[in-house]
Amino acid sequence: MAFTPYNAALDLIARSRAILAQADGSASAVAIDQRRLAVVMSVAALDTYMHRLILEKAYVHETLPGGLAALSFRFDYALEQADAIGKAARSKPKNSRPRVELKKALRARLLQETFQRYEDVSAALGMAGLSGNWSAIGAKLTPPLQPKEVAARLNAIVDRRNRIVHEGDYERRERPQKSTLNQISHAEAGADIDFLACLIEAIHAVA
Repeated sequence: MAFTPYNAALDLIARSRAILAQADGSASAVAIDQRRLAVVMSVAALDTYMHRLILEKAYVHETLPGGLAALSFRFDYALEQADAIGKAARSKPKNSRPRVELKKALRARLLQETFQRYEDVSAALGMAGLSGNWSAIGAKLTPPLQPKEVAARLNAIVDRRNRIVHEGDYERRERPQKSTLNQISHAEAGADIDFLACLIEAIHAVA
C-alpha cells in the first residue's frame, strides 16, 4: 500500500501529539521545549503534506496549473536532468519511464520551497490544481472559518514556529541582559496541533 501525502501528514501529527504527551503538563524546562518541538513537528505535517500532494498530482492535470507550469529550474540543473533521462532511456534494459527522473527533479526543486504560511499553502494548492478552494476548506473546519480567519490562525502558528526555529524562542529585546524565553502552555501547544490536524483533514477532503 502506498504511503500517501495524507499518511505522511497523519504520521507527523501523531508524532507531534506523542511529543506533547511526554510533557504531560510539567513546568520543567525540558517539558516546555517538548511543547515547542511538538508545534514545530505539527507545522512540518502541513508542509510535508503540501509537498507530497503537488508531487502526487503532478501528472494528473490535462493542463498544468499556472504555478506548477511556471516553476523555475536553473538551466544547468535542467540540462543535467535531461542528460540523465537520455542516458537512462538508452541503457539496457531500456528505461521506458523517463518521467520518474523528472519527478525526482521536481521533488528536489520543491524542497527549495516552504509551504507553511497561508500564502504559501495557497501557492501549493494552486500547483496541485486546487486553487481557490479556501472557502470550501474553511467550511470543513470545526467551527467553520472564513479564509481570512484561516489565514490569521495559520500564520500565527507559523510565526511562533519561526520564533522557535530561527530565534530559539528567546524574547525579543534590544539589549538582553539574560536569556528570557517566551512561554508556551500545554493547552496552547495542543490547540495549535489540533488546528493543523483539522486543516490537513479539510484540505484532504477537497483535494
